[in-house]
Amino acid sequence: MTVNDNNPPQFKPDRRHFLAALAGVSLTSATASRPLLAAEAKTTLAPSGKNDLVRVRVEMDVKGNVKVPENPLVSRTSQVTVPIKSDVVFDYEERYRRPDGAAPTTDIKYAERFYHTAQSTSTLNREESTVQLRESVRQTIVRRETSPEVIYSSDDYFTHEELGLLRTPICSVGIDQLLPTTPVAPGDKYRPTDAALISVLNLSGVDVNEVTAEIAEIATDAATIEIKGNLDGSVEGVPTKLRLVGKLRFDREAGMCTWLAMAIHETREIGNAEPGFDVAATIKLMRQPMDETVGLPKTPAKVAWNAPIPEDRLFVDLQSRHLGIGALMDRRWRMMSDVTGSAMMRLIENDKSVAQCNFRSLARLKPGQQWTLEAFEAETKRTIGKPFTQMVEADQRLSAQGLRVLRLVADGMVEGVPIRWISLHFSDDQGRRVLATFTMSGNQVAAFAGTDAQLADSLRMLETESAKAVATTASGSPQAPAGSLQGGGADSLADPGQETPSIARLPRTKRSGSGNVEVQSASDLR
Repeated sequence: MTVNDNNPPQFKPDRRHFLAALAGVSLTSATASRPLLAAEAKTTLAPSGKNDLVRVRVEMDVKGNVKVPENPLVSRTSQVTVPIKSDVVFDYEERYRRPDGAAPTTDIKYAERFYHTAQSTSTLNREESTVQLRESVRQTIVRRETSPEVIYSSDDYFTHEELGLLRTPICSVGIDQLLPTTPVAPGDKYRPTDAALISVLNLSGVDVNEVTAEIAEIATDAATIEIKGNLDGSVEGVPTKLRLVGKLRFDREAGMCTWLAMAIHETREIGNAEPGFDVAATIKLMRQPMDETVGLPKTPAKVAWNAPIPEDRLFVDLQSRHLGIGALMDRRWRMMSDVTGSAMMRLIENDKSVAQCNFRSLARLKPGQQWTLEAFEAETKRTIGKPFTQMVEADQRLSAQGLRVLRLVADGMVEGVPIRWISLHFSDDQGRRVLATFTMSGNQVAAFAGTDAQLADSLRMLETESAKAVATTASGSPQAPAGSLQGGGADSLADPGQETPSIARLPRTKRSGSGNVEVQSASDLR
């Protein structure tokens, strides 16, 4: 291994050598640059803010286990462990933006980013997959008013897989915040603040911060900082534990951190929206100033600094490849299951399940034939049975995608708990049909906030082999949705081999401290 002050050490790819290098390698060199003597005055290591256009490369190697519940309808504590290995590469331009008149050292809340490369190659339980950004979403905006940071494209919408790819454990915009805030000398130690670690590690919060940083060396051209420690925090309401060791290089001439190497062991609990995991990641981040843009526009876009993040850019393109459908939905919606003939998504907010939506492919009707609203309403009432109390709404429309949509809103009571079902029946002129059923407790109706209208207007039929495979030819007469609203039907988890819930079954309930019966989530309706 060749080591000098001008270039970071070249680590061997395996994690053992990476950790050994981080723990033991010193970047000192007798010929490269002169270290400052301990007796010399302390030095301020602060970002200059003069390099607002940079090129960033990030390489990550992740190994470990993903933890998924055996049956999410019963408990998240009983789990199946699945091995995972993933290699991720990012190469992008980043332009930092500040309000007019802001100090050069002001924390960055807005950045423009153009991805030249964004790709992950993963093996999960011996099944390989590759995810990479499409050309239409390579130019993005990064907003950092909240954490984790929010990324969106002005040109198109991310898919669920693309959003997952961009949720990185290290944020290049924030690494300068790891620098000490007071003058230091070699050997000095300090604690990075909670805010700095939240920013750099893309967390939502920090509960326990035992991370320390030590000034390993200060030379005339650069300084090296060693970082290590333990951290307990959360990401979107899900608890996580991190154990980390790393080195940070601050370029004194450029006035910015240009290199970060870090090994992270993270143990995250199972959430309602994402599986848990116990993984070790090695991360190398390199950042260098650029003279001019390559992928980003030459002229920066105008920024409305007092305006909130535009909600119309925060939709995600959720797709079921097995059903052959896609829809633009609020990012709180996550596709949880996608199998032949059915799919399921959940509305998750702060790791609480607000509502659930189940999709079923229905028997294909003859071209030109449509199911009537009256038949749909009668079948829904019959299927709900005794819990049914009232039909709140019934209407039909032609969506923006050219699909005929039948919509029903029904209320019911199960063990004194108010329940609401919203069913949407989609059909096209070729006879393709899909049924979507939202299920939620009555106290979640306000949080649901008419999400069904977004689905009704944006759902589109995709021409895929999966869609053709599950489509069947029906007889001429309208009929009840086969396998949908009846016993294990439209609001069921589409997971083969597991007991499926039905809207006619009783919910699993819980009594709060006040004695009130609560339905904890849509998945409790079983």
